[in-house]
Parts: sequence; C-alpha cells; structure tokens
Amino acid sequence: MCGRYWIQAEDDELREIVVRAQATQNTSETNAFQSGDVYPGSIAPVLAHHADCMCWGFPRLNSGTLLINARSETAQASPMFRDAMLSRRCLIPASGYYEWKTLDNKKKEKYAFSLSDSKTIYMAGIFTKDNRFAILTREAVPEFYSIHNRMPVIIPNHLKDIWLNESAEVLHDSLTKLCCTYAEEKPKSGTEQISFFTLIHHP
Repeated sequence: MCGRYWIQAEDDELREIVVRAQATQNTSETNAFQSGDVYPGSIAPVLAHHADCMCWGFPRLNSGTLLINARSETAQASPMFRDAMLSRRCLIPASGYYEWKTLDNKKKEKYAFSLSDSKTIYMAGIFTKDNRFAILTREAVPEFYSIHNRMPVIIPNHLKDIWLNESAEVLHDSLTKLCCTYAEEKPKSGTEQISFFTLIHHP
C-alpha cells in the first residue's frame, strides 16, 4: 500500500507541476498544498489533463473513513473505483514514498523509496468528480517484498499518456507490462526503476 509520500520540488519538472497546480487553488483555503510529507486527507498536486490540486482519499460510503489506495488488480471490477478507472485516471507526482516494515516485536521501521537520480516519480491514480484521488497499488517487486508486500503502481515516462488517455483494455495491458518491467533485473530502454530505498527511522 501507500499511506504517505513526499514532495520536495527540487526537480525542475516537479517544481513546474507544483506551480501550475497551486495556481488552481483559492489562496484563502486553509488546507492549500504545502511541500513536504503528504498524508491521507491532504491536498496535493495531481496531473489529469492538466495540473490540479486534489484531496487524497475516496470517502467510504456510510463511513467517515477514506479509501486512499485501490488494488490495480481488481479496481476495474470494484463498484467504488470502476467508473474512475474507465474515465478519470490521473498521475500523482512525488519525490518518493514511505513504507513501514513490521518487525517481530510488532514495532515498525520506516523506509523512504525514491529514484536513485532524485527525479520525479509518477504514481498511477484515479479521481472522483469532486476531485478526490486514490493511488493504485500492486504486488511489491521482489527487492522490496521483505519490507512490504504492496507498493504503488509507478508509471514510466513513456507510458504516462497511455495511462491517462487510452481505453480500459489498453490500460490493463499497460499495468501487466509494468508489473513485468519492474520485476526484471535489467529495465528496458526508456523505463525507470525505483532502485533506491533508505531506512530512515529505527523504532
């Protein structure tokens, strides 16, 4: 799963996205986007057909809780996510994301995942008509599985337009290929790999 990520607009590409997204906000909003860690329920930059700021989490029906993740393997069949998967896909730009490893004593270690060249990563997302988004997850690649068995679906640069604009059938193929790409020892030309993670906190 992905329960927290961060944005530090040091990369020119990410800085431009943040500026464009912030321009869509009402400056009087008390919950306007701020750089740093992004939590469920926070406002954050999102790329659909243009940059915008949206709230992280689909409201769960008849409950005050938020659904912040959707399983990529089953989202197209889910009543909660089906419509968004068909027509409201987006990209969530980030500097990286966090995950927690549960230890034998039930305490947890916190890890930060990012691209080794500090470039922007793009997590696959979907959003509601009232601008709330969820991050799609997939089974973790073998290298990360010992930390957590799920991870965000990361969209390589050459597949971003396909994710945003193609049909559901093509989307399914793309996700399948992504799973294969990130499981390979050597990435294909033109793809990115999350190849860097750091233990940043001992319990």
